[in-house]
Amino acid sequence: MLYAGISLLLLALSFLSGMMGLGVAFIATPVLGLFGFELKHVIMPWSLWLNGLTAISGAIAFARAKMIDWRTAIPLLIITTILAPVGVWLLQFVPTTTIWWIYVAVLVFMAYRMAFPPKQDDSQAPQISDGTRVKGGIFSGLISVFAGLLGVGPGFLLMPTLVLLGYTARLAAATNSVIVTLPSFSAFLTHLPEAQFDWLMLVLTSIASVIGAQMGARFMAKRVKSLTLSRLFAVALVLLAIQRGYLLLQ
Repeated sequence: MLYAGISLLLLALSFLSGMMGLGVAFIATPVLGLFGFELKHVIMPWSLWLNGLTAISGAIAFARAKMIDWRTAIPLLIITTILAPVGVWLLQFVPTTTIWWIYVAVLVFMAYRMAFPPKQDDSQAPQISDGTRVKGGIFSGLISVFAGLLGVGPGFLLMPTLVLLGYTARLAAATNSVIVTLPSFSAFLTHLPEAQFDWLMLVLTSIASVIGAQMGARFMAKRVKSLTLSRLFAVALVLLAIQRGYLLLQ
């Protein structure tokens, strides 16, 4: 029952993350913590693996819908892939509790910004300048280090950052789905030597997560507007912050 329950749960979470252009780790990491799994050697590598798979699954759906800004996606993909392992390396110097409180603070800040995003018009493609893309590259480097420290993919911070830089939420989600693929796997490989896997659980949750992410990306491409997506993202962040803050105070 545990295998089936967690697989179905991750299918649902991957649907939501796929709709928002994210790998599933940002939401799977705290949720898996509720089941009592150990953080650094079990949850983090497991979540990072699923993060990469779900990001690829979502990116394929968005690419087919021609929603990705490739001039942003490719450079940021390279930057985040190179820098994500730096955060994993820094993990040994920072207490776990401190990491989680930083996580909560960032979630609350981003939730506020996403609840009241810049005006977004899906009827026409936004004009993204090269200067904006450079800013995105700088922020992506900082975010990838921080995400590696948390043991999650960079997408949960990068997607709202792109929105704040002027991308619509739909364009940011689609582009972000490409950017977070390789960093997830590069961070995963850093964890791999000390990772502890239940291989049956890993296979079942991998399949469920890929299916969920594909469904979520297709649903968003056809039916969800940018403002709705931004506010849905804000609600998800608030719920995560409340859940993790509650656990930290126990």
